Amino acid sequence: MFRKIQDRLGGKDVLSFYQQIPTQNFNFAYINCNKNYIINQVDHLFRGKIATMFSNQTIFVIHPKGRLCGPKDKKNSVVNSLHEHVNDFIKTNYPKQKHLSMVFDILEPYNLIGKNLFFTSFPNIHLADIVSFFNNKFGKLATTDPRFLKICKFFRTQNIKFPKIAIKNPVAQKYVCA
Repeated sequence: MFRKIQDRLGGKDVLSFYQQIPTQNFNFAYINCNKNYIINQVDHLFRGKIATMFSNQTIFVIHPKGRLCGPKDKKNSVVNSLHEHVNDFIKTNYPKQKHLSMVFDILEPYNLIGKNLFFTSFPNIHLADIVSFFNNKFGKLATTDPRFLKICKFFRTQNIKFPKIAIKNPVAQKYVCA
């Protein structure tokens, strides 16, 4: 069906979206054959993100009403992209851990995670490492990697506390839970 209307909508760029690896199990597109346009990822609009629209070989960006058009503040843009990157990482790799995002929402204002998802103060600890440590229900103090104890003590010195429901490891709960 798309091949028949792709020339009216925007050419091959319209179909290239559907060749990308999906980060979720679904994406919605809105196709208007009367006015000859297509809006890819309409579900992004429902979540307050940006969507693209193709019409007559032109690409448009659609965003929520409150968001500014044009260039943004560089620092704020980097923080938002990191926040989205961390949330995408958590949702894709740990979809059943709904309370895990609370941990990283608490860590976000402290700027402890770099753009490559390693901790800035602990460059040998990745986000995935700390998540697996926090999710280990059977953690014992004797078998815990000392790096994780150091980062937990660092969180405590920074007065960073997490809700007990988000941390399943009993060793980590001892150090970082309120």
